[in-house]
Amino acid sequence: MADLSANPAQLSQPVASTDDAKVQMRKLLDSVMQGLSTGGALSAIVLLIALTFVLFSGAMPAISKFGFKFLTSTNWDPVQRDFGALPFVYGTFITAVLALLIAVPMSIGAALFLTRIAPKWLSGPVSFLIELLAAVPSIVYGFWGVAWLVPTLQGYGVPALKWLFGSIPYVQELVSGPAYGSSILAAGMVLAIMIMPIITAVSRDVLLTVPRDIEEGAYALGATWWQSAMAILNFGKLGIFGAIILGFARAIGETMAVAMVIGNSNDLRFSLLAPGQTMASLLANEFQNADNPMYLHSLVYLALVLLVMTVVLNGIARILVVQVQNAGKSRFKVKKTNEAANVSTGALPVAAHMPSPSSTLIMSRNGPNAVTIATPMPVLRDISIAQINYFVRYVNVLFKGLCIVAAIAAISFLLMIFGFVLFKGFSSLSWEFFTKNPGAADSAIGMKNCIVGTLILVGLASVIGVPMGMLCGIYLSEYAKKNWFSDTIRMVVDVLAGTPSIIVGVLAYQLIISKEGFSLGIGPSGWGGAMALAFLMIPIIARTTEEMLHLVPDSYREASLALGGSKYQTILFVILPAATTGIVTGIMLSIARVAGETAPLIFTALGSDQDVYNPSKPFPALTLKIYQYAQSAEPKWIEQAWAGMLVLIFMITILSAIVRYVTRAKIHAKN
Repeated sequence: MADLSANPAQLSQPVASTDDAKVQMRKLLDSVMQGLSTGGALSAIVLLIALTFVLFSGAMPAISKFGFKFLTSTNWDPVQRDFGALPFVYGTFITAVLALLIAVPMSIGAALFLTRIAPKWLSGPVSFLIELLAAVPSIVYGFWGVAWLVPTLQGYGVPALKWLFGSIPYVQELVSGPAYGSSILAAGMVLAIMIMPIITAVSRDVLLTVPRDIEEGAYALGATWWQSAMAILNFGKLGIFGAIILGFARAIGETMAVAMVIGNSNDLRFSLLAPGQTMASLLANEFQNADNPMYLHSLVYLALVLLVMTVVLNGIARILVVQVQNAGKSRFKVKKTNEAANVSTGALPVAAHMPSPSSTLIMSRNGPNAVTIATPMPVLRDISIAQINYFVRYVNVLFKGLCIVAAIAAISFLLMIFGFVLFKGFSSLSWEFFTKNPGAADSAIGMKNCIVGTLILVGLASVIGVPMGMLCGIYLSEYAKKNWFSDTIRMVVDVLAGTPSIIVGVLAYQLIISKEGFSLGIGPSGWGGAMALAFLMIPIIARTTEEMLHLVPDSYREASLALGGSKYQTILFVILPAATTGIVTGIMLSIARVAGETAPLIFTALGSDQDVYNPSKPFPALTLKIYQYAQSAEPKWIEQAWAGMLVLIFMITILSAIVRYVTRAKIHAKN
């Protein structure tokens, strides 16, 4: 029989051991959670390093042989194994610059309309329609360009340009030569429509961060609407310039749409009416046909040049946009601090306490007491009074009207593309389209296996990309400190988000598909396509997760920890559930992005006309089959391509609408 008179400390020892075990387990799980999230963040850096290393190592033989002459030579001869990239570098820059010349005025005008003219009930739907242009797959832009834009330019646009500029010295060289239709001009116009929603969305966000007192001060000095708009643009000019650079980087990296309308000529021609080639379109057209090692190394060298250009441009753009946003936040915080100080001291907000037009107030962080010092801010232009200056009033009406026209034009492009696809695609839809597989043009065919293959590829990519993206976002929000390391990870994530998909396709090919070097060597397969799509999903989900977790009030974290919850319990059972709606929004955005991708699948999944469910084999995808049919001359296949684009646009539109609805519901719930 046990001794009941034993020491009480001995009786409590099992309970203490159990508590210690629980504490150790919680510490272990906290460490596991932090390790997993840190690994997710490091995966972004590893991905960028792998991308750079794979391209650099693959391009090294070409770099050793050609050096910088590769960028200045005009000869591209796979037979003689002599390669020069100048025609493609020129084609890339000229199409991107032409796109900017068309898109920038319209984008800034549309951004001003959304932020300074349109009422709230109108700005929301118009913003959604403009943003929907960014979600349209590039293959749709390309096919629309081939079917409508190219014939229209050839029949009406080119004769008009020759009539307007054909006799002007120097300028006439840009419109010389026959009207080919597929040309640098057509590629530039398609790119302009594609980058317009990007520049518009970022410029709108920048203008929304401009302090309201800039506009109010301009009106107080007697400015018209347009003059106050110029003051606002002056304040946010760095951010708008960053938006333009983002659009420029997007234009440089675009592949499929350009490949379909530019004409794909390797000759260096300076006329905008002549066919040309860009770096991205050359990769899409010739990468699979590289039949000797130096040919392949030269293409990888070209991909490396394209990566460096987009990384530099995206990095500069992000820095500029963040600077403007931080400037707006700083002014807002200082204004709130000064108001609080006036209330606490009983001071009235007299003119002596107001900043002068050429200075602003910023907070000093020395000590607990907020001290304000005057620092110079950008001096605005002198604004003339328009009480009796009718010319100024007319100019004001003119520019306000141009902003409205810019917004209408952006919506018109969307309606034109959607209407054209709907008209062409709806008449081609049939029951066989959803129940039959591709085949000969003279038989009953459809795209059943392609639709199923796309769903499988997106599902596999989500299984890989969603956890890694979420873990990276959790680290940046919950564990990262404000230092160079976290800033580096955020910059890397932004760079990955702006990396052209054709470059990601080359990476997946070199790491997974190729049977040479350090690749896994599994050949064209669904796994290669899924990995390429997962690489594209990770940065989108990572940044969305971080932003959504930042929106969760700190009181949630504090309450959980005060009740005895551990770090991992707080994250899993408090913070993530509170941010679920926003995180799901980011996941759906990434799914909508990769569902319309074509370029990375050309090198990896390759496509198939059969029902394939084994990811280790060449895999069908809807975008691949649309691209194949769009290049054919068979009327039946072209009809199938239109029907496929209609189904693809419908899927992406539904996802975008759900994302928009969920996001607005989240905002209303928070307010």
